[in-house]
Amino acid sequence: MRCVRYFVLFVFFLLAFVHNYAFAQDGDLEKSYAISVYGGVMTDDNWLRSISGQAGTVDSYLLATALSWRFYTPRHHLWALELEGNIARHFGIQDHFEFNLPIITVRWLWFPWNKYLETSIAYGIGPSYATTLPEYERMNSHPSDQFLLFWHLEADFRVPGSAWAFLARLHHRSSGYGLMARSGGGNVLTMGLRYNF
Repeated sequence: MRCVRYFVLFVFFLLAFVHNYAFAQDGDLEKSYAISVYGGVMTDDNWLRSISGQAGTVDSYLLATALSWRFYTPRHHLWALELEGNIARHFGIQDHFEFNLPIITVRWLWFPWNKYLETSIAYGIGPSYATTLPEYERMNSHPSDQFLLFWHLEADFRVPGSAWAFLARLHHRSSGYGLMARSGGGNVLTMGLRYNF
């Protein structure tokens, strides 16, 4: 439980730093919001085998919606920082809601083909809370915990100038190598749409 307190304090101080830093850089501040909807299927293996196509799937599914804010983009526009919160509904073996926020995300924006297909890749991390003990997590890595670490790895693609993007995301919950709990977690391979406004 002490690790959870330290993590919550870390997130609090990180958010305070991000807020002060973003608003101190008025010339670089970009207020950009996005809403995403994505869904997918849970895998039966670790995150690396999941994204490389070596994992199988289980009868557990997820539908999620996320709201994100791009609060900082440097002048060179190579990368950006974002804050996100998402809510996920699990179906199948797992039957619960999951709340992930605040998620600090770093997004790489520059690719040489962006004038033909705008592409970005992102990694985000933050705390995760499940409304009940997730059944597949309990079966797969006993014991699990309702309060774990969330992270995502994603790529999104859009036609230049479009507000709409297609996204592919690995939705991951874990103990954070013992930071949040002794064990637990799972991986969901997802696809969806994002609208930027």
